[in-house]
Amino acid sequence: MKPSDWKSARLVYFTGTGGTGRAALCLMKSLEKRGIKVNITELTRGTYNSSSDADLLIVLFPVHAANAPLPVYEWIESVSVVNKKPAVVISVSGGGEISPNTACRSGCIKRLEKKGYEVIYENMLIMPSNWIVPTPDGISARLLKILPVKIDSILNDIFSGIRYRSSPKFIDRILSKVFELEKMGAKTFGRKINSNSNCTGCGWCEINCPRENIKLINGRPVFDIYCVMCLRCIYCCPYNALKPGMLKCISIEDIEKRMEGILPPSVDESAKGYLWKGVREYLKDYDIQ
Repeated sequence: MKPSDWKSARLVYFTGTGGTGRAALCLMKSLEKRGIKVNITELTRGTYNSSSDADLLIVLFPVHAANAPLPVYEWIESVSVVNKKPAVVISVSGGGEISPNTACRSGCIKRLEKKGYEVIYENMLIMPSNWIVPTPDGISARLLKILPVKIDSILNDIFSGIRYRSSPKFIDRILSKVFELEKMGAKTFGRKINSNSNCTGCGWCEINCPRENIKLINGRPVFDIYCVMCLRCIYCCPYNALKPGMLKCISIEDIEKRMEGILPPSVDESAKGYLWKGVREYLKDYDIQ
């Protein structure tokens, strides 16, 4: 079946702090504008619907330690074997297609291919980073505004029959395998999250943890060993009550409020140095208005 004949798409995604979730909704809307019926599934709390009826599968995920998050691998493990059904893999990061992330989709692609999918296209979206080094507001505003444009560009490629598979750097292939150890370390990370005096025992973290890893006991959150370091509880707690002591978190909504009506400084001024090289490349042909 040619791309022009596709009528339906299965969009499967995992999101922690919300950036990939926003990208998923934007992707769904863009597909629907093309007349594509979309079956969208967020990989949360064990809801791993493994149906493969759609003409096209799209897997979307945030980069976790140069790889896909564990729930993505678990979902792929649950799906039935198919016969060369087309699939697209899109990763989301704060830094773009630079080391060590050039092999971040490899593990997901290999698992899909073992299930009989033909991965015809892969790409990277960039969203504001909230891990270790927050993205400057000006760059964040540009990334959020360009998101629909980038997604339309990706879909134009896919539905025009353009096939694209990247060539990860050799060192990044090695690092990607080494960094899979992060999935084991996430268990310890989760157990060490602490609630401070801001905690009201509201239960938001328990209800919204995608892994059901948090239980409220005597009005305080207690963490089990199933954390995947998605950071949702830390990032989205309404009272800013959960802290691992090793990162700064940002809110996309807060960025939009702060930057409303303000023309951000140029990309070259806001994104200097190697750390932002991938972001500069991503935004180079886009002039925010």
